Amino acid sequence: MAGAGDMCVSVQGVSKKFSRSLKRSLLYGACDIGRALVGTYTTAELRASEFWAVKDVSFDLRRGECIGVIGLNGSGKTTLLRMVAGIVRPTLGKVNVTGTLAPMLALGAGFKPVLSGRENVFLNLSLLGIAKRDIRARFDSIVDFAELWDAIDAPIGTYSSGMLARLGFACAVHTNPDVLIVDEVLSVGDAPFRVKCRNRINELRRAGTAMLLVSHSAVTIQALTNECVYLRDGRMVAHGPSEEVLRAYEADTRYSLLADNVGSRTEPPQGTSETNGRTTAIREVQLKAIAGTDAGVWLSGKPAEIVISISASRELADVSVNILIADLTRQSGETVQFMMSCRDIGWLRLTPGHPELRLSFPTVGLRPGVYRVKVSVSQGEMHDLLAVVDDLKLIVRDVGLAQNCLYFQQREWNVVGGRVTRTADPRYAAECETVEEL
Repeated sequence: MAGAGDMCVSVQGVSKKFSRSLKRSLLYGACDIGRALVGTYTTAELRASEFWAVKDVSFDLRRGECIGVIGLNGSGKTTLLRMVAGIVRPTLGKVNVTGTLAPMLALGAGFKPVLSGRENVFLNLSLLGIAKRDIRARFDSIVDFAELWDAIDAPIGTYSSGMLARLGFACAVHTNPDVLIVDEVLSVGDAPFRVKCRNRINELRRAGTAMLLVSHSAVTIQALTNECVYLRDGRMVAHGPSEEVLRAYEADTRYSLLADNVGSRTEPPQGTSETNGRTTAIREVQLKAIAGTDAGVWLSGKPAEIVISISASRELADVSVNILIADLTRQSGETVQFMMSCRDIGWLRLTPGHPELRLSFPTVGLRPGVYRVKVSVSQGEMHDLLAVVDDLKLIVRDVGLAQNCLYFQQREWNVVGGRVTRTADPRYAAECETVEEL
């Protein structure tokens, strides 16, 4: 275990504020310089148009460890990394870094377009404090790693963004740093090059390099980090083992997208249809989980159903009930499922009164997240709309079966020449089917 003497980065109560107004920012800067000269500079107060980008964050990073930093866009992750890298000075608090530091915040950002790749390698590493003789000794290895021998003497301005990022990454990892700061750059290049990047980072970590990593990928955070810092609106809301912090982050992300009355709709919807004085409406939609969770909450890999109650004042022929499910977790609104009863089972004939339709799912294949559900009732080949409910919210939770998966895949494990002796996690191990063959 790392001890106090292995401390690489110590962040103590760090805060940073900015002004949203450029003119005020320049004015405040001049005032702060004047106050500092006379010894009356106070920084804890927010002035007009100012805000805290990072507020009171503390953690320690030791030799060979990796700390992940997660949070939604605008939560202060990059600002925190820039303060650790020495690019931005904290308004309050202290950052102490022991040893050499290699920041990978924007790969290739310091390269000069008019210079060749060769010249930029020497320039970049010189700025990082590497002696010229050491650069010569590492040059071939850098170009081999970046796979750019064919273009190394061409101007950087002719490089593609991928080539530029590969050269920047190669330069950074060949400084043999004590601390590596990585901000969403592990997706550089194609798949074989990403494997090379990942293995190189593992080599550095085995050699004792500490790493501070920002990533939106839960898989990357879990695979590379020992612990995690979760930032929300610039404040540290969780700090601890990566798996625990990721659960808190994902839960907050899902619930922050939810509206009231999740999972059911009982009032008259916005899309009722009236023809010759007769009305068709969707009375109620229930998103039910068979496992007995709260309304509107499904478990990935478990049974669930959608119950749709319709109000029809007359008999309806050639009816289709349609369900659209869109992913809100990544705020893209992408449609992930679209189901029509006319395609699955055929056209429906509904009797007057309150007919009910149940759509059952033996296993929920959706990944954990937040979804919008739209239900419509249409009639005829042109799908004239009779009623619509468009504001249902659905939460899909994970019980350990769909962690880091794009979707839930129903599965069965077979062991040949061995047996299961210890379950990975008793909370959900019983949920997986296991067949043992000795």
